[in-house]
Amino acid sequence: MPEDPNASAPQPDSDERQEPEPQPGPGPVQSWAPLRDRTHWATLVVLPLLGAISFWAVQGLWGWIWGEISGPPGLTAYTAGPTPCTPATLPLVLQAKTDEAIVVTGIRVNVLSAEALPKGGEQPPPPKNCAVTAHEPMFDVNLTQTPISVVPTTRRAEPDRTDFPFTVSADHPKQLTLRINPGRRDVRFSLKVEWVADGEYGSAILDNGSDRDPRKGPGYRVTG
Repeated sequence: MPEDPNASAPQPDSDERQEPEPQPGPGPVQSWAPLRDRTHWATLVVLPLLGAISFWAVQGLWGWIWGEISGPPGLTAYTAGPTPCTPATLPLVLQAKTDEAIVVTGIRVNVLSAEALPKGGEQPPPPKNCAVTAHEPMFDVNLTQTPISVVPTTRRAEPDRTDFPFTVSADHPKQLTLRINPGRRDVRFSLKVEWVADGEYGSAILDNGSDRDPRKGPGYRVTG
């Protein structure tokens, strides 16, 4: 028989019907408080702390190594001896031996011998122009006093006035001048420059020991 065109198409069996694919639903709600997570705490707190400790340790180790290489702190003091001025002057140059700054606390003067000038004997040298620069500190040394004082020549307050204590380093030495008053005598003396650095005390002795003529005696000689 001819097929009826109006006949409905066969319906698929109910067991063969395709179920709609499940749509992905919203996942679990994620926490947006990373600071509560231990991993984030380790990242934000522990790691920077370990980095800081390592940095301090490296700095301390480097400081120890550099200290061993550069040696202990010390002061180098140099002078060419008294100048032929009236009154006599003695220039000094002070410089630290290492990069560590040195605090110069004072200068002590020790009279080794003192004799009165013989009448009609040796006379003081004629006056010479011994002016120093405005920024070069000058200290007065009176060899007739006990104890002998070393005080700035300029006593009034000035911005560039230098007095003890002051600091010197390897890159910034200090040049100063001592103006000596022997008190109409023939005097020999030595100097002791005292300093302190990092709690360590020390001194540098200037007694003309390496340059003096043994026949002329120890120390620096001034007359006047």
